[in-house]
Amino acid sequence: MFLTGSTNIVKKLLLIIAIIILLIVIKNNVSSIFRTLEDENTAENLKERLVSEQRKNQFLKEHLFYVKTDQFVEEEAREKLLMSRHGEYVVIAPTASPLNQEKIEIDTRPNWHRWLDLFF
Repeated sequence: MFLTGSTNIVKKLLLIIAIIILLIVIKNNVSSIFRTLEDENTAENLKERLVSEQRKNQFLKEHLFYVKTDQFVEEEAREKLLMSRHGEYVVIAPTASPLNQEKIEIDTRPNWHRWLDLFF
């Protein structure tokens, strides 16, 4: 009798250990599946970013090609450095002033007279 009771306990203990091991295996498989899905999303994001960076790189290459041309150098020298070719003159025109510019009047009265006018 004593053996049959202890064998039941051993069977129950083995069953509990087997369930715990199976739960651990299931948990690891589920986390592995989620990690794989996240990696796929990351790969898609990286592909989109790569395409965007390639477009930006192409634009910068075209801009670099334009910057290396003589036309760009001449435009920059004329506009920003105010340089000119031999025989040309740079004319700097004055800026237009507003037509309705009010004149500033300066009060030359003594201070005591201005205080009197202020209060009375």
